[in-house]
Amino acid sequence: MTDALTSILNSTAFKLHQATLLVDRSADAYLRREHDLGYAHFLVLLIVRVAGPTSQRAIAASLDVSRASITQRVTALSRDGLLVVTPDPDDSRAHLVDLTPVGRDRIDRAWRGLDAHDDGLDDGVDDTALAGQLDIIIANGRRLLGASS
Repeated sequence: MTDALTSILNSTAFKLHQATLLVDRSADAYLRREHDLGYAHFLVLLIVRVAGPTSQRAIAASLDVSRASITQRVTALSRDGLLVVTPDPDDSRAHLVDLTPVGRDRIDRAWRGLDAHDDGLDDGVDDTALAGQLDIIIANGRRLLGASS
């Protein structure tokens, strides 16, 4: 292995990216197995659960993904009876997305299950310290990206 490759593989940015991918894959595997719900769809339901009835634009902004991606996810989740889409009374060009009772039950069970699920991924990790460091990275990222956009 070259020094340059070793440097990349040992960099904080690369390790953070790799850890994020592994956490996402682990969550996706659990959610699919136990709740018949992929991680991307779980995130949409979670945003709507926290925000209440909200626009697809707001969901996309919350997840930092395209509106087209959210439209596809909302369509699938609506077809599965987990979301309902209604016209926005304040904006005739927009729609509001809300949970159905089945969707609310599914996201509540999935969140509790995922939160309680112990797959060993975070064995030996100081969760409080990690959360604090991640908060700093998130704040720095928002500050830096906010300044450049």
